[in-house]
Amino acid sequence: MPADAPTQTISNIPEVLAPVCQPDADLVQAVTLSDVSWNVYVELRDNPANRGLRMTYINGVLEIMTIGGFHELISLMIHDFIMEWCIAKNIDVRPSGSMTLRRKALNCGLEADQSYYIQSEPAVRGLELRDVDHSPIPDLAIEVEHTLGAGRKLAGYASLGVAEVWRWRAETLTVVRLQSGEYQEQSHSEALKDFPLDRLRTALSQRQQQSAMTLLRQFRQGLH
Repeated sequence: MPADAPTQTISNIPEVLAPVCQPDADLVQAVTLSDVSWNVYVELRDNPANRGLRMTYINGVLEIMTIGGFHELISLMIHDFIMEWCIAKNIDVRPSGSMTLRRKALNCGLEADQSYYIQSEPAVRGLELRDVDHSPIPDLAIEVEHTLGAGRKLAGYASLGVAEVWRWRAETLTVVRLQSGEYQEQSHSEALKDFPLDRLRTALSQRQQQSAMTLLRQFRQGLH
Protein backbone atom coordinates (compact mmCIF):
# COMPACT_ATOMS: atom_id res chain seq x y z
CA MET A 1 0.00 0.00 0.00
CA PRO A 2 1.50 3.41 -0.90
CA ALA A 3 2.69 5.41 2.08
CA ASP A 4 0.50 8.36 1.09
CA ALA A 5 -2.66 6.30 0.44
CA PRO A 6 -5.64 8.02 2.11
CA THR A 7 -6.91 6.26 5.19
CA GLN A 8 -10.62 5.54 4.95
CA THR A 9 -12.57 6.33 8.11
CA ILE A 10 -16.24 6.15 8.93
CA SER A 11 -16.48 9.94 8.57
CA ASN A 12 -15.37 10.04 4.92
CA ILE A 13 -17.01 6.79 3.74
CA PRO A 14 -20.52 8.17 2.94
CA GLU A 15 -19.35 10.52 0.19
CA VAL A 16 -17.21 7.78 -1.34
CA LEU A 17 -20.13 5.34 -1.31
CA ALA A 18 -22.68 7.74 -2.76
CA PRO A 19 -22.41 6.34 -6.33
CA VAL A 20 -23.12 2.73 -5.26
CA CYS A 21 -25.91 3.63 -2.85
CA GLN A 22 -28.17 4.62 -5.76
CA PRO A 23 -28.37 1.26 -7.57
CA ASP A 24 -29.96 0.70 -10.94
CA ALA A 25 -32.04 -2.50 -11.12
CA ASP A 26 -29.85 -4.01 -13.85
CA LEU A 27 -26.55 -2.17 -13.43
CA VAL A 28 -23.80 -3.45 -11.15
CA GLN A 29 -21.91 -0.56 -9.61
CA ALA A 30 -18.72 -0.89 -7.60
CA VAL A 31 -16.19 1.18 -5.74
CA THR A 32 -12.81 0.08 -4.40
CA LEU A 33 -11.31 1.70 -1.30
CA SER A 34 -7.71 1.38 -0.16
CA ASP A 35 -6.19 1.41 3.31
CA VAL A 36 -9.42 0.50 5.10
CA SER A 37 -8.98 -0.76 8.65
CA TRP A 38 -10.60 -3.98 9.82
CA ASN A 39 -12.79 -2.07 12.29
CA VAL A 40 -14.08 0.27 9.58
CA TYR A 41 -14.87 -2.71 7.33
CA VAL A 42 -16.76 -4.51 10.12
CA GLU A 43 -18.73 -1.38 11.02
CA LEU A 44 -19.71 -0.87 7.39
CA ARG A 45 -20.56 -4.52 6.88
CA ASP A 46 -22.68 -4.78 10.01
CA ASN A 47 -24.58 -1.56 9.35
CA PRO A 48 -28.17 -2.56 8.45
CA ALA A 49 -28.27 0.27 5.91
CA ASN A 50 -25.67 -1.59 3.83
CA ARG A 51 -27.44 -4.94 3.85
CA GLY A 52 -28.07 -4.87 0.10
CA LEU A 53 -24.39 -4.35 -0.77
CA ARG A 54 -21.70 -6.98 -1.33
CA MET A 55 -18.38 -6.26 0.35
CA THR A 56 -15.05 -7.97 -0.28
CA TYR A 57 -12.26 -7.07 2.13
CA ILE A 58 -8.73 -8.40 1.63
CA ASN A 59 -5.74 -6.94 3.45
CA GLY A 60 -7.06 -3.40 3.70
CA VAL A 61 -8.63 -3.21 0.23
CA LEU A 62 -12.42 -3.04 0.29
CA GLU A 63 -14.60 -3.48 -2.80
CA ILE A 64 -18.25 -2.56 -2.37
CA MET A 65 -20.74 -3.41 -5.09
CA THR A 66 -24.44 -3.45 -5.80
CA ILE A 67 -26.25 -6.49 -7.19
CA GLY A 68 -28.24 -6.09 -10.39
CA GLY A 69 -31.20 -8.08 -11.67
CA PHE A 70 -29.16 -9.91 -14.31
CA HIS A 71 -26.60 -10.93 -11.69
CA GLU A 72 -29.35 -12.32 -9.45
CA LEU A 73 -30.95 -14.24 -12.33
CA ILE A 74 -27.76 -16.20 -12.98
CA SER A 75 -27.10 -16.76 -9.28
CA LEU A 76 -30.61 -18.02 -8.57
CA MET A 77 -30.73 -20.26 -11.63
CA ILE A 78 -27.56 -22.00 -10.47
CA HIS A 79 -28.95 -22.26 -6.95
CA ASP A 80 -32.25 -23.77 -8.13
CA PHE A 81 -30.48 -26.40 -10.24
CA ILE A 82 -28.25 -27.34 -7.30
CA MET A 83 -31.22 -27.75 -4.97
CA GLU A 84 -33.16 -29.84 -7.53
CA TRP A 85 -30.13 -32.12 -7.89
CA CYS A 86 -29.68 -32.51 -4.14
CA ILE A 87 -33.36 -33.32 -3.62
CA ALA A 88 -33.37 -35.88 -6.44
CA LYS A 89 -30.17 -37.53 -5.21
CA ASN A 90 -31.03 -37.42 -1.49
CA ILE A 91 -28.03 -35.23 -0.70
CA ASP A 92 -28.21 -33.34 2.57
CA VAL A 93 -27.19 -29.75 1.91
CA ARG A 94 -27.52 -26.56 3.89
CA PRO A 95 -27.71 -23.46 1.71
CA SER A 96 -26.07 -20.43 3.32
CA GLY A 97 -26.75 -17.93 0.54
CA SER A 98 -24.63 -14.78 0.69
CA MET A 99 -23.80 -15.13 4.37
CA THR A 100 -20.76 -13.03 5.31
CA LEU A 101 -17.58 -15.09 5.73
CA ARG A 102 -14.78 -13.31 7.54
CA ARG A 103 -11.76 -13.93 9.73
CA LYS A 104 -9.97 -11.09 11.50
CA ALA A 105 -6.80 -13.19 11.83
CA LEU A 106 -6.73 -13.49 8.03
CA ASN A 107 -7.69 -9.85 7.41
CA CYS A 108 -10.31 -11.13 5.00
CA GLY A 109 -14.08 -11.03 4.59
CA LEU A 110 -16.54 -11.51 1.73
CA GLU A 111 -19.94 -12.73 0.59
CA ALA A 112 -20.45 -15.38 -2.04
CA ASP A 113 -23.43 -15.09 -4.37
CA GLN A 114 -24.53 -18.49 -3.08
CA SER A 115 -22.83 -20.89 -0.68
CA TYR A 116 -23.47 -24.39 0.63
CA TYR A 117 -22.51 -26.78 3.39
CA ILE A 118 -22.44 -30.23 1.82
CA GLN A 119 -19.72 -32.50 3.19
CA SER A 120 -19.79 -30.44 6.40
CA GLU A 121 -23.60 -30.29 6.62
CA PRO A 122 -23.77 -32.71 9.58
CA ALA A 123 -21.35 -30.49 11.52
CA VAL A 124 -23.51 -27.37 11.11
CA ARG A 125 -26.92 -29.02 11.34
CA GLY A 126 -28.91 -27.22 14.00
CA LEU A 127 -26.42 -24.37 14.35
CA GLU A 128 -27.75 -20.83 13.92
CA LEU A 129 -24.45 -19.57 12.42
CA ARG A 130 -24.95 -16.11 13.88
CA ASP A 131 -21.29 -15.45 14.67
CA VAL A 132 -19.93 -14.70 11.21
CA ASP A 133 -16.38 -14.34 12.54
CA HIS A 134 -16.28 -17.93 13.78
CA SER A 135 -18.91 -19.85 11.81
CA PRO A 136 -17.64 -22.86 9.82
CA ILE A 137 -16.71 -22.15 6.20
CA PRO A 138 -19.02 -23.57 3.47
CA ASP A 139 -17.80 -26.31 1.13
CA LEU A 140 -19.00 -24.65 -2.08
CA ALA A 141 -19.37 -21.04 -3.21
CA ILE A 142 -20.96 -19.63 -6.37
CA GLU A 143 -19.39 -16.50 -7.84
CA VAL A 144 -21.12 -14.53 -10.62
CA GLU A 145 -18.39 -12.16 -11.78
CA HIS A 146 -18.85 -8.71 -13.23
CA THR A 147 -16.03 -6.41 -12.13
CA LEU A 148 -12.49 -6.45 -13.47
CA GLY A 149 -11.15 -7.13 -9.98
CA ALA A 150 -13.44 -10.08 -9.35
CA GLY A 151 -10.58 -12.53 -9.91
CA ARG A 152 -8.90 -11.12 -6.81
CA LYS A 153 -11.79 -12.45 -4.80
CA LEU A 154 -10.50 -15.98 -5.37
CA ALA A 155 -7.55 -15.11 -3.14
CA GLY A 156 -10.07 -14.31 -0.41
CA TYR A 157 -11.88 -17.60 -0.89
CA ALA A 158 -8.56 -19.44 -0.76
CA SER A 159 -7.50 -17.63 2.40
CA LEU A 160 -10.80 -18.53 4.07
CA GLY A 161 -10.49 -22.15 2.94
CA VAL A 162 -13.53 -22.52 0.68
CA ALA A 163 -12.82 -25.89 -0.94
CA GLU A 164 -14.62 -25.29 -4.24
CA VAL A 165 -15.89 -22.32 -6.24
CA TRP A 166 -18.13 -22.29 -9.31
CA ARG A 167 -17.35 -19.19 -11.39
CA TRP A 168 -19.73 -17.76 -13.97
CA ARG A 169 -18.16 -15.09 -16.16
CA ALA A 170 -18.41 -14.13 -19.83
CA GLU A 171 -21.19 -16.68 -20.36
CA THR A 172 -18.96 -19.51 -19.11
CA LEU A 173 -19.32 -21.64 -15.98
CA THR A 174 -16.11 -23.17 -14.61
CA VAL A 175 -15.28 -25.16 -11.48
CA VAL A 176 -12.13 -24.51 -9.47
CA ARG A 177 -10.91 -26.57 -6.55
CA LEU A 178 -8.52 -25.51 -3.79
CA GLN A 179 -5.26 -27.44 -4.02
CA SER A 180 -2.14 -26.53 -2.01
CA GLY A 181 -3.51 -23.07 -1.33
CA GLU A 182 -4.42 -22.24 -4.94
CA TYR A 183 -7.46 -22.88 -7.12
CA GLN A 184 -7.11 -25.27 -10.03
CA GLU A 185 -9.74 -25.62 -12.74
CA GLN A 186 -11.51 -28.98 -12.89
CA SER A 187 -13.84 -30.65 -15.35
CA HIS A 188 -16.21 -31.83 -12.61
CA SER A 189 -17.37 -30.95 -9.12
CA GLU A 190 -16.10 -32.82 -6.08
CA ALA A 191 -18.43 -30.97 -3.72
CA LEU A 192 -21.40 -32.30 -5.72
CA LYS A 193 -20.15 -35.48 -7.32
CA ASP A 194 -21.67 -36.35 -10.70
CA PHE A 195 -23.55 -33.06 -10.90
CA PRO A 196 -24.44 -32.54 -14.61
CA LEU A 197 -22.54 -29.32 -15.20
CA ASP A 198 -23.10 -29.45 -18.96
CA ARG A 199 -26.87 -29.48 -18.48
CA LEU A 200 -26.61 -26.43 -16.24
CA ARG A 201 -24.38 -24.67 -18.78
CA THR A 202 -26.89 -25.41 -21.55
CA ALA A 203 -29.76 -24.07 -19.46
CA LEU A 204 -27.87 -20.87 -18.67
CA SER A 205 -27.16 -20.37 -22.37
CA GLN A 206 -30.88 -20.80 -23.20
CA ARG A 207 -32.22 -18.32 -20.62
CA GLN A 208 -33.04 -15.75 -23.32
CA GLN A 209 -35.11 -18.22 -25.34
CA GLN A 210 -36.94 -19.94 -22.46
CA SER A 211 -38.05 -18.86 -19.02
CA ALA A 212 -36.01 -19.86 -15.98
CA MET A 213 -38.94 -21.93 -14.70
CA THR A 214 -39.26 -23.83 -17.99
CA LEU A 215 -35.56 -24.66 -17.93
CA LEU A 216 -35.81 -25.79 -14.31
CA ARG A 217 -38.82 -28.00 -15.08
CA GLN A 218 -36.93 -29.62 -17.95
CA PHE A 219 -33.98 -30.28 -15.65
CA ARG A 220 -36.29 -31.78 -13.02
CA GLN A 221 -37.96 -34.04 -15.56
CA GLY A 222 -34.57 -35.26 -16.75
CA LEU A 223 -33.59 -36.20 -13.19
CA HIS A 224 -36.64 -38.39 -12.76
